[in-house]
Amino acid sequence: MPGPDFPTGGLIMGNIGILEAYRSGRGRVTVRGKTDVELLDSKTKRTAIIIKEVPYQTNKSALVEKIAELVENKSLDGISDIRDESDRSGMRIVIELKRGSDPSIVLNNLYRLTSLQSGFSCNMVGILDGQPKLMGLKELLQAFLDFRCSVVERRARFKLSQAQERRHIVEGIVVGLDNLDGVIRIIREASSNAIASVGLRNEFNLSEKQAEAILDISLRRLTLLEGKKFVDESKSLMEQISKLEELLSSKRHILQVIEQEAIELKNKFSSPRRSMLEDTDSGQLEDIDVIPNEEMLLVLSEKGYVKRMKPNTFNLQNRGTIGKSIGKLRVNDATSEFIVCRAHDHILYFSDKGIVYSARAYKIPECTRTAAGTPLVQILSISDGERITSVIPVSEFSGDQFLLMLTMNGYVKKVSLNSFSSIRSTGIIAIQLVPGDELKWVRCCTNDNLVAMASQNGLVNLCSCENIRTQGRNTRGAVAMRLKQGDMMASMDIIPAAKLNDLKKVPEANTSSAKSLKGPWLLFVSESGFGKRVPLSSFRASPLNRVGLIGYKFSAEDRLAAVFVVGFSLSDDGESDEQVVLVSQSGTVNRIKVRDVSIQSRYARGVILMRLDHAGKIQSASLISATEAEPEEEAQAAAVL
Repeated sequence: MPGPDFPTGGLIMGNIGILEAYRSGRGRVTVRGKTDVELLDSKTKRTAIIIKEVPYQTNKSALVEKIAELVENKSLDGISDIRDESDRSGMRIVIELKRGSDPSIVLNNLYRLTSLQSGFSCNMVGILDGQPKLMGLKELLQAFLDFRCSVVERRARFKLSQAQERRHIVEGIVVGLDNLDGVIRIIREASSNAIASVGLRNEFNLSEKQAEAILDISLRRLTLLEGKKFVDESKSLMEQISKLEELLSSKRHILQVIEQEAIELKNKFSSPRRSMLEDTDSGQLEDIDVIPNEEMLLVLSEKGYVKRMKPNTFNLQNRGTIGKSIGKLRVNDATSEFIVCRAHDHILYFSDKGIVYSARAYKIPECTRTAAGTPLVQILSISDGERITSVIPVSEFSGDQFLLMLTMNGYVKKVSLNSFSSIRSTGIIAIQLVPGDELKWVRCCTNDNLVAMASQNGLVNLCSCENIRTQGRNTRGAVAMRLKQGDMMASMDIIPAAKLNDLKKVPEANTSSAKSLKGPWLLFVSESGFGKRVPLSSFRASPLNRVGLIGYKFSAEDRLAAVFVVGFSLSDDGESDEQVVLVSQSGTVNRIKVRDVSIQSRYARGVILMRLDHAGKIQSASLISATEAEPEEEAQAAAVL
């Protein structure tokens, strides 16, 4: 018995309610309508949701009216039209979707807001010993079995008594037919029916019923053929009585009859199952089921304010422009992180004290560019004085992925990503810090990757992630670079394994003049708004605890703000399709193409990426993948100098 089968079909979500009803006699089953998604137009890729079955006791017309009402009130987005195309062949409700709408999100909203998903309550009350009683499945089946045994037994006893009475009559008739002349003589000599009956009983030792049956028999039944029928009937009754007595003598025989009759009913009246069971934990919808897994921007400030925005908030601009403001910031606040993620991602928040917290991306309220944002203390259990320094979006916790952590004082540590799959609300330890140190950068990597680490003085060290030993969470790590007096770490980025073949060992004397201009490159961004690209082949891989190679020659007042490995996404002309987002201390944002940044040597000063006359220094920089620009954005970008 997998579960109930409703006459209107539908999908039964999970078996938790069914098991509870079977166990206690009371439960609730979640039932959904059966739907399909059809492609209406292959060119525009418009789709429609087709409702073929509705839950039990759901009115189709009321469902259509409810959906139309929700669309009119703008409580349900993504629907352009709804119509009922049901006919004699079956139900068909067509819900046309707007271009770009996600059918799964619209369908989940229909489940949550309408009766397309409803609950059916099970209340298994039966009459037991003359009293109503709530029973589980086992008790209910036992009561039904006892009832069926009683019915079969009473039916058999009734048939047995009838067969015995009939056999008694037939035996008397057979005696009368065997002595037909004597019977006729007694009847002819009797003056009344009563005297004839008494005469027959006395003469042939018959009962009153047998004598009356002989008197009631008609003359036509006195033939030899009719006499043989009575004899055959007597034998048949004897066999029937024998079978009934055998049935009543054993309960096992009664149970066999019950089983046989149940099989006959199944073969005669069976029909295919209409309600299908879905193997899910529950039909209850969470917030994540109705939120589109769209790309989004997360902005984090130094003082712990975070906000979520759409990717098209910032238009593409040329390098050297002022940029667009990221919005209001508190007094003495500055932007610290600017990342691209998806709504369903787990966001890992790493603090300067080496503690990691976790929350879904959609938990952060979406707001406009000019909004101030939401304090992280309303989302995470951050202690006083603790700052979030690195944010990592994780879509799936894979066993072959690691998190690489780098502190300001140059300690690096590799930890398995699975170690952070379950994080309590108060956070867990990610790294042990020495006094005066703080966790600053965290990146995802695999053992096949390379890591590029750079100091504020522009020194770069490339190291294989495989050579960095995997450690537990509650450890300090190893020394990444030998930092000179007054120097600190500035940035870290990961080089994917697919690009490792492009890393060539070039002699040091030729790195400034005979280097290859082909990608991938290291993109350097300085605090004063300058930047450049240096071919990755200009650097060589080395172990940890090294001084590193010069990657950027700074003036006395400038320092390195960030470094990225670019050139993974190339256009037809071999140039980078990536874009970099620069955020100043005052909150001004500039989004430019990486291809607009010139390729220079390791000792060059670079070109202006963002003018910072009144915006302070570069606070953070983020690399994002290229997206297809809208015509309006391209026109705006072309108009900006």
